[in-house]
Amino acid sequence: MAVDDDPNNSNTVVKCICSDKKVVEVDRKTWELFNKMVPKEGFHRIREPVEMYFVRSTAFKKILTYCVRISDGTYSERWMYDELLHSESLIGLFHLVGTADFLNFESLDAFILHYVEDKSEEEISYMVRNEELKSLLKIIKFARFYLKNPDKLFSAVLPLVKKSQEEFSQMIVNKDLPSLIKLIKVAEYIGYENVRKAARNHILSKSSNQLSHEIHSQNLKSLIKIFKVAKAEKLQPLQDMVVQYVDSKSKKELVQMVSTELSCRRFNFLNESEYLRRGTIGSEELFRAIYTFIPDKEVDEGEEEEEDDEEEEEEEDEDTLMNQIPIDEATNQVPIYDGSKRRRKNAKPRLAS
Repeated sequence: MAVDDDPNNSNTVVKCICSDKKVVEVDRKTWELFNKMVPKEGFHRIREPVEMYFVRSTAFKKILTYCVRISDGTYSERWMYDELLHSESLIGLFHLVGTADFLNFESLDAFILHYVEDKSEEEISYMVRNEELKSLLKIIKFARFYLKNPDKLFSAVLPLVKKSQEEFSQMIVNKDLPSLIKLIKVAEYIGYENVRKAARNHILSKSSNQLSHEIHSQNLKSLIKIFKVAKAEKLQPLQDMVVQYVDSKSKKELVQMVSTELSCRRFNFLNESEYLRRGTIGSEELFRAIYTFIPDKEVDEGEEEEEDDEEEEEEEDEDTLMNQIPIDEATNQVPIYDGSKRRRKNAKPRLAS
């Protein structure tokens, strides 16, 4: 079990698998402390290894360190500035805010937001100087929702993304299909039509052979994303290609396509796969393959993930947190933050009673 309430349990650590598929080993004392601070989440009731699907391993370690510092009385603002948040990227800070918000760590949430708002326009410009277009758009989305005073951030970031459709087309000329799909998703979130149209047109400019080749190199998670965006954008040929590719897979191959995912992700595909179920045998096979798969594979702590796989997992947990942010149905955009979401700046770190 995840908690050491079994007298016969001699394990000294709890293994947690994060969204990047990295294993974080947590000693029992720290694990119990963490669960006291987030009792409603019920992580202590989950069998090991515990799947922390919503957070990367780096952010999870920071959360655990924060819990320990509060518990042993060594928490301080200086430590937060110098160690916990120092050298963290802007997108990383927002991801940590999203994780803290997800877990209801009000003090950590408020502190990081204050830390970001205290940054000067020059500091923010330096922090985002090497960010890709997709990350810049995500920063805008997070800032719109979480920051009470986002003016300095917008002054630094918006000039980097205020471009014409033609300029965006030049920026994304070498992007592959999954990258274009991700750009369409985040651009739609924040209402950046020039980015969305540029990415859509670039997909349309690809030949059938190019698209087919790129589709055949994707995992199931990417295929579902591609299909959903293609359906929303009315890209019928792309939809058909994805369906045909899934239809061509045997049950054994479909099982293999989902076997490396976190078990909670695998079962989530039951719902996601509905987008691919169009009355075809292959899609029915997909449904049965995911439903009947029983995980028994150990995750090797020392296993090195491919860089592309890590990026895909980071996308997944960022999407998990971003999906907590509401979209205004009238405008289909993220509402400008009005302060109702902001945590109390003076909230004190405390253990849950």
